[in-house]
Amino acid sequence: MFRTATTSALASRFFISINHPRIAPLTIPLASLTNHAPIAVDGTNQHHQYNRSNHDEQQHRKKHTGPLRFIAASSFLSWFSKKSDDENTPESQLITIIKRSILSIQKEEYQKAEQMLHLALKMAQDLQSKDGITYIYDIMANLAMEVGDFAKAEKLFVNVMQRLFSDGFLEDHIKMLHISSKVAHLAQLQGHLDKAAQGFEWTLAKLEEKLKQIGDGNGKEIRELWGITKNWYAQLLMECKRFAEAKQAFLQAYEAYTEIHGKLTEEGLTILNNLSVACSNLEDYASAERFLKEAISLAAQIPDLSEAGVYKANLGLLYLQQGLLRQASEFCTFAWRYGTQHKHEETVIQANYCLEQIKAMKK
Repeated sequence: MFRTATTSALASRFFISINHPRIAPLTIPLASLTNHAPIAVDGTNQHHQYNRSNHDEQQHRKKHTGPLRFIAASSFLSWFSKKSDDENTPESQLITIIKRSILSIQKEEYQKAEQMLHLALKMAQDLQSKDGITYIYDIMANLAMEVGDFAKAEKLFVNVMQRLFSDGFLEDHIKMLHISSKVAHLAQLQGHLDKAAQGFEWTLAKLEEKLKQIGDGNGKEIRELWGITKNWYAQLLMECKRFAEAKQAFLQAYEAYTEIHGKLTEEGLTILNNLSVACSNLEDYASAERFLKEAISLAAQIPDLSEAGVYKANLGLLYLQQGLLRQASEFCTFAWRYGTQHKHEETVIQANYCLEQIKAMKK
């Protein structure tokens, strides 16, 4: 005899709802103090795109990791370059240190990056470069966010916002809205859910006002930021168990994200996975299955995607919740093998949980 799994028995660990580290902090331009095209760390002008093919493995890795790992220096560096082409000027030395700090962050050498940024900050202060100081604080804030020091990140972002205010930026300027979205997300990560909700709702309202106007030439950037903020807001709604609203917000975030970056990105698949989690909590199993199968199909087209096994395990758990043990066993066994082969701990943990539940139900 099979024992039927109840919803409550599985609810405590049904699906991994991935808060992909690259879907949010890594898709907002890190030092967005201007609206000009970014300058790559090596100094060559180029627009960074998520799905651009590159010639070597390092570039292949960057293709799916987003701007924080490729941190593109804004035209602040270009502004310095106009001052002087002499590499021995203090401005050029500052640029070099900032670029090296960015490279260190790309390599995940965070302590080294922190040390370089403090040195760059001292140099910018000595040069009395107001823009330079603001730019460096912005990088420091994003770095703190990346390493999980959320209180420090929030404090630094507030500092950047205050500096921009003093420079005459209005509260609804796109640069200010980038920061307000991040501050709301940081509040969420620290468990201040009411504060986070207020921040997200205010930011989204301002962005929607701008999208209606859309005549200022920043339509794509506003649309992307709106999608990123919607995704963060959806994660907050999930925490608050407002699953129907979360589903709608995830759908809107996915549409906005794929409209700009296409479907073959880890970030987009993360939203699909979390969308399936929202549907499962609404007991809309058909939609949950459809979104997961779409994520699995797209993941097969992205080489060496570590989260691919998680999607398989989640699909197995979805079948398990419906009492479909054969399908659940098939997908969770595959996920376990995939996770073991790729040394992806979360996949193995999720698959093991699924297989243990299957054994328990067969008793």
